[in-house]
Amino acid sequence: MMRFGVCEAAPEMVPSGEDWQQLAARAWEERTDVFLLNEMPFGPWISCAEKAGEEMLLASHRAHEAGMVHLVELGARSVLATRPVYDQGRSVNQAFVWRRGSGIQSVHTKQFFPDEEGYYEARWFARGDTHFRLADVEGVKIGFLICTEVMFNEWARHYGRQGAHVIAVPRAVGRASLRRWKTALSMAAIVSGCYVISSNRAGIDQKGQEFGGGGWIFDPFGDLIAETSPDHSVVSVDLDLALVERAQQKYPCCVSELPSPTTTASLG
Repeated sequence: MMRFGVCEAAPEMVPSGEDWQQLAARAWEERTDVFLLNEMPFGPWISCAEKAGEEMLLASHRAHEAGMVHLVELGARSVLATRPVYDQGRSVNQAFVWRRGSGIQSVHTKQFFPDEEGYYEARWFARGDTHFRLADVEGVKIGFLICTEVMFNEWARHYGRQGAHVIAVPRAVGRASLRRWKTALSMAAIVSGCYVISSNRAGIDQKGQEFGGGGWIFDPFGDLIAETSPDHSVVSVDLDLALVERAQQKYPCCVSELPSPTTTASLG
């Protein structure tokens, strides 16, 4: 078994700052093997601005570049998160695995973006290359669904079909919608037969935007088995991969896919 940890993190963490140090200390106490941070954990949530700005974007890049150096302080052998980067001239939200001793592996770029108050991500980021592929972390196969992507659970099913054990969902979401996010994460686990782990920002940032917190771990049958709180901002669970194998052999994971259409038919 491997121990996976999730968190609810302060909304504007600064590498080596007090909020980061408190989170790192709690992560160390959990003695996790793999730790999931929230979506773009360092610095302000830039997508709250309606108009994308190069200066704000570059500041976010710098904050995350600085943060990469401090990931070792979480005590885990591997850390999962996202960061803003430029990819072939495009600004993308990149999911990655950091491994102690070998550094960062890019895994996925966010493909689905909201464009509404507080979350104008479609104006800040491009999709980048479209691929939903797995990362192998010490034999555990992990796929990413970055925040909004988990609402489209065909991709969770895709990961299950590819043999994933864990789906990581780093989030940055408000409090009012938490019930819907729990439902989406539970469904992602049910349709994939995977553990689903998720971390979020928590609290009100300097611009007054509130993030709802809630770090969650769902088992492969969609049941919530661990949850953070304001007083317990990090939780962890030893994941039983044999449970994944059993879930992926049962309903609804065992239901056959649709055949690939070869012709287009119309009713008439």
